[in-house]
Amino acid sequence: PAVTLDAYHALFDAPSAGVYLDHAAIGVLGRHVAEAVSGYVAKRAGAVPGVAPNEYPTDLERADRARQRGGALVNARAEQVCIVPNTSAGLNLVAQGLDWRAGDRVAVPGCEFPANRLPWLGLAHLGVEVDTVAHREGTFTSDDVAAAIRPETRVVAVSAVQFLSGFRCDLAAIADVCRVRDVLLVVDAIQAVGAVRVDAGLADLVTFGGHKWLGSLQGAGLAVLSDRLLDRLTPVRGWLNGPVDWDDFEAASLDLHPDASRFHIGTFPTAALYALDAALGAMLDLGPEALERAALANAARLADGLDALGFRRYGQPGTPTSGIVTVHADDPEALHAHLAHSGVHASLRDRKLRFAVHAQTRPDAIDRALASVAAFPQPTA
Repeated sequence: PAVTLDAYHALFDAPSAGVYLDHAAIGVLGRHVAEAVSGYVAKRAGAVPGVAPNEYPTDLERADRARQRGGALVNARAEQVCIVPNTSAGLNLVAQGLDWRAGDRVAVPGCEFPANRLPWLGLAHLGVEVDTVAHREGTFTSDDVAAAIRPETRVVAVSAVQFLSGFRCDLAAIADVCRVRDVLLVVDAIQAVGAVRVDAGLADLVTFGGHKWLGSLQGAGLAVLSDRLLDRLTPVRGWLNGPVDWDDFEAASLDLHPDASRFHIGTFPTAALYALDAALGAMLDLGPEALERAALANAARLADGLDALGFRRYGQPGTPTSGIVTVHADDPEALHAHLAHSGVHASLRDRKLRFAVHAQTRPDAIDRALASVAAFPQPTA
């Protein structure tokens, strides 16, 4: 690592309104990200001496660097990575790009966020059916996945980390199940990448938006495609799917780029890409292992504290496997309001309290949150 955890913490030392434990909803912009965006905006406003507002080649280079950095974070080559506006768009590369036939099937855990259910359910008009992988409080096993696969199954779609329980599935075991049955594995990794490690080499597609654990802006994310998937998908056509002759735009052809950039159809959300590139750079400086180690240590500190206060956790009774810790409460709405009033930011989801701690979260912030929870009337175990 090029920086220490303390140095990484220092990037997020700007004054805040309280204790932020809601990274699973939206992340915090560090100073490095804010400076990258403000620098881009200043350039576009003509406020940077000697720099023209139109620096499009530089913007393209920044996009390429974001692809390289994103690939490095998830163990993939830059050529496998394309820029997408969000996780839903990444999932739809497969949902809208595969040559579906009537009778095809997709297997999806019943606990998935709508972003990883609706694209597959939306294929019903093509005769594609969706089978539900059984789950228990947002957790499931590779055996559950295997039980849902039929001879007609072409895709298994799972989240690397479940949005409510924080359950981190065994991607390696699920990948083995899919490989034996020649089924494509599609992974929604927005609740994982940036907090815990994800090996994109295990799946055919891994996609994630930048605005949660990556601490970037809405509007820019990444998708990573396996070599075997690349040529099986039909891209939505635009002017950036293939080589561009900048001196003769009338010479445009239907040729595709040989790599994942064939899924780029038009101009990028440039400010969001500057943010994403900066966020990824700082994370790589610290390193994926250190990020995960710090996030899991913080999650364990929080979970132990909530256990001691008598709360029952949802989905993960043991040591947390992600940055998400969710608990049942007798009156979740009142507890959520109490926490907000005391400056502790968490989410209320499905009448449960979801806390989401990051590597950037300082241990004393967790202790302050626990003290606020303790000040609320004790729940029934």
